[in-house]
Amino acid sequence: MIIQILIIVLAVLIVVSIMMQQGKGSDLGSAFGGGSSDSLFGPLGPGNFLSKLTWGLISAFFVLCLLFAFLSKQELSLNIDENLILEQPEEPPIE
Repeated sequence: MIIQILIIVLAVLIVVSIMMQQGKGSDLGSAFGGGSSDSLFGPLGPGNFLSKLTWGLISAFFVLCLLFAFLSKQELSLNIDENLILEQPEEPPIE
């Protein structure tokens, strides 16, 4: 249950970090009213920080999805009792 919540939270954070990144020809600072992106993210701008953050979030999302798939498979494995397999139901009598 907690892994599912973490996967959803990471998915939302990935979308937010991708949406905040600088597109071609546009600047993040212009969306918030001017060229203040240098003071918010440092002199290199948001590109380096946000791209590293996005890659980290995507990596964590990938690992959690693999872990969730592995744990789900373990829960779904069936333990079939051999006695149940050997017992055949009796056929009804033929008239």
